[in-house]
Amino acid sequence: MRVLFVEGKNLDALRSLARRFRHPYRLLYRAEQELYVLEVWAFAPEMEAAAAALEGFRSWSFELLEEGLRA
Repeated sequence: MRVLFVEGKNLDALRSLARRFRHPYRLLYRAEQELYVLEVWAFAPEMEAAAAALEGFRSWSFELLEEGLRA
């Protein structure tokens, strides 16, 4: 499964991107930097292209290698 991360300072733009597509996601926030990160799982290539087109945002995609569980 591929995971997409989109980083920026505009929460509304990230919410809008996330809601345009029907993929599971999480929105994260770091108050110290006023920074938001959108994390999306099992996304379509169109979503990655839309994220790359957002001005003022950075995005990365990764292949999920492993998930761990706490005992």
